[in-house]
Amino acid sequence: MLAQLTISNFAIVRELEIDFHSGMTVITGETGAGKSIAIDALGLCLGGRAEADMVRTGAARADLCARFSLKDTPAALRWLEENQLEDGHECLLRRVISSDGRSRGFINGTAVPLSQL
Repeated sequence: MLAQLTISNFAIVRELEIDFHSGMTVITGETGAGKSIAIDALGLCLGGRAEADMVRTGAARADLCARFSLKDTPAALRWLEENQLEDGHECLLRRVISSDGRSRGFINGTAVPLSQL
């Protein structure tokens, strides 16, 4: 389950932290409120294609993190263990995009190829 999404210097967002709780979460708002930005940030944490213009104007880099609770996901926990990436019952996916368009991906603090995200 997605537990938290943190966005820094991405698109028009300077800083944003969204906590998700068990049950259903609905994201609503007027046009331009940033709903798509949150979805795009999550997609990048999951390995989506990054481009330099995604970094907030004037910032050196965008930093995106998605924290997942894996208590009820034994297959994901097993994969993390097999790849020596386990960290309790959570998984933190992080994507850093520099203003020159380069990006790096991390799982639980360890640099990984974007294909593993």
